[in-house]
This record gives sequence, C-alpha cells and structure tokens, in this order.
Amino acid sequence: MTAVDSAPNPDTTLHQLVTTSHGQFRTIEERVASVVRSAIAAGIFQPGEHLSQEGLAQLFEVSRMPIRSALRQLDAEGLVELHAHRGATVRALSLEEISDLYEMRILIETFALRKTVAAITPDQFENLAILAAELPERADQEGWLEARRSFYRTFYSIGNTPRVVSTIMQFRAEVNRYTTGLADVRLHTHDDLLDRVKLGDPDLAAAWLESHLREVAGELKRRVAQRSEKEGPQPPAGR
Repeated sequence: MTAVDSAPNPDTTLHQLVTTSHGQFRTIEERVASVVRSAIAAGIFQPGEHLSQEGLAQLFEVSRMPIRSALRQLDAEGLVELHAHRGATVRALSLEEISDLYEMRILIETFALRKTVAAITPDQFENLAILAAELPERADQEGWLEARRSFYRTFYSIGNTPRVVSTIMQFRAEVNRYTTGLADVRLHTHDDLLDRVKLGDPDLAAAWLESHLREVAGELKRRVAQRSEKEGPQPPAGR
C-alpha cells in the first residue's frame, strides 16, 4: 500500500486528516509530520507499512523535499524507519521493545504521578475532570486522540518539569498506535485515574497506575504475538 491507497480507519480517513490540517501549521513539514503521526496513531498506517514519498507528495500537493524532512522528524521520534534503498516504513515494535517501553513508562509515570497528586489544586482537578468528561463525546478518532493527548499533557504538567512531561508524551506516542483499539483505554482509564488522585494518596495512585500499565503491556504483547503468527513472514517494505 502507498500513502494514497491505504485502507481507511472506520472513524478517520487520511484525506480527512489532510483536509482538517489546512492552516494549522507554520510550515508544510510540520503539517505533514502531524498528519502522518496522527495516521499512525489512528491505525490508518499500520506497523511495517511502506510510506510512499511520491504518494504523500501528491496527497499534500508539494514536492518531495518537505516530505523527506517530515519523515526524518518522525524517524527521530521513533515512529518511522528510514531505509537507504527502501524508503520509509512505519516502525513496528517488537515484544521486547514493548516490554522495555512499559517498564520505562512505569518508572517515569509513577514518579510524575506522585508529584501531580502532591501538587494538584481543587481547580486543577476540576479542569481535568472536565477534560475527561469531554473524551467520550469525541466520536471521531483524531479528535479523541488529540483530546486524550491534551488530557495527559495537562495532567502531568501539574507538579512536573517540561522535560518530564515531554518524555512521558514521547513514550505514549510510541505505543498509541497499539493502544487505540483497547476498550479499557478508551472508556475507563481517565476516570479511574482521577478517582485515585482524588483520594490524595500518591502511593495508592502510583500502585494503581503500575498495575494498569502492566495489564495493558501484557494485552499488547499478546495481540502483537497473535498478529505475527497470523501474518507470518512479511515481504520487504515498499511492496
């Protein structure tokens, strides 16, 4: 599949992402990177899928230069892999990488959560509750993904430095394309998290978060292993 003929997600299509991105970015590189990043998170571009520079250039009606620049940025973020003679592919996580990412997430997110619980004010909690309540109303995939990113960026910004927040958001971005379809992530996690924060016990909240992340990691590894068995050996990228 190319960037133009990829099968659409039921909620969001690539053309919808491109259309709604008009006028939102300072440069075409930023726009392309944002659209491809969102398409990966939404499952429009699947792990291991070839990304055609020509197809993307046609889609955005630009030359290949800003496309290459955007793909290099996504490569640096760990979402795309650039190959010398085969172009770009969506990066697929191995079972070991999923394990490592979630172990790192547990370390940094429980650390940050304890600080958030200790620092949060009633007004900040109320604002987070409003953001969480709005999530089920975002029926479109991209709108929900952006609202979810906003919730966690706002949440971890309470009591934590920008470096901690950016690290958390980077780790989350790397697994978003795998977690989007999990019902418990989409429907329950935000309310459950706020319920623990409301109790004001940092250790209790951190213990719940660690248990939740380990459960999600186990489910992701199970699904990735099943898909690998079903698909068998994959053809070279750029088929």
